[in-house]
Amino acid sequence: MARTRIQALSDDPADIDRIARRYPGGAGRAAVLRLVLAVLIVVALGWYLQVALRNSQRPPVEATLTAHWVVDDQRAGFTLQVARTDPSRAAVCTVRAQAQNYEHIGDVDVPIPPSTQQVVTVDGTLRTVRRADAVYVEGCRLT
Repeated sequence: MARTRIQALSDDPADIDRIARRYPGGAGRAAVLRLVLAVLIVVALGWYLQVALRNSQRPPVEATLTAHWVVDDQRAGFTLQVARTDPSRAAVCTVRAQAQNYEHIGDVDVPIPPSTQQVVTVDGTLRTVRRADAVYVEGCRLT
């Protein structure tokens, strides 16, 4: 018969009981450690799922620049395609222009009126301080 570490100290049953009472096994501490570890895993999983859900939600309004062109040295034209989750709410999109050296040379806030359609197309122009090389959508927000 194989002896445990405590049994190897003495063959007397009284000694074995006394030593076992003095040095209890780590079963209690191991159970608490497993419980704490399980709680930490559940909390981390909950946090991860909350962040994933928040990041996967569609924004209430978003715009895509479908075309842009230079009207003259002080103006640029653009076409936006705007999608809203609630088309009955008005929105504003900021469109910016930049020069060939990436300098910001003009911007305009484009109002998007309420509509019955979720996706609308809006044309517009913006004034620039010199000839525009690129036009981009900075962002959109509901009003």
